Amino acid sequence: MLTGAIIGAVVGLIVIIMMTFAKEQRFNKVLRTIHDPGLSYAALYHYASAGRFRNALKFFDSYGVLYLAGNTAYYKTSETASPIAFNLAECTVQQEPDWKRMKWFSITTPSGDKYYFNSHKMGAFVNNSDETLKGLTAIKAKTGARDAGIHQPPVFPG
Repeated sequence: MLTGAIIGAVVGLIVIIMMTFAKEQRFNKVLRTIHDPGLSYAALYHYASAGRFRNALKFFDSYGVLYLAGNTAYYKTSETASPIAFNLAECTVQQEPDWKRMKWFSITTPSGDKYYFNSHKMGAFVNNSDETLKGLTAIKAKTGARDAGIHQPPVFPG
């Protein structure tokens, strides 16, 4: 019985490592397709629609690159997909309450559609959502810089 538990733990660890590697590969592939000279931030994010957010089993719809270029935030899931664009002059951005020990923020369009984003990374014993807060800060700084006419330097995950 102990042997089965050890085998299960090893298989689970291998699956987590493979999924993390696949996500990083997707991020790099999608990032290479973005040629906007105004790119100021980009990171791997999970997206959840309003209907999927807070779902008990699967809490996100997709994952891809959330990036800022000019006064617009974009979310792109693959090299060939067209990105979802959010004009920051018209959208509302806010931090959401923590859910499943993860940080979330939402972007609400003028029509009332709400998009939830999280950039959690699985750890051994904890989910790390630091990149989510970094992205929220970058979006808010970009919005503030746009209003004040200040140029912000690029911010990329380190």
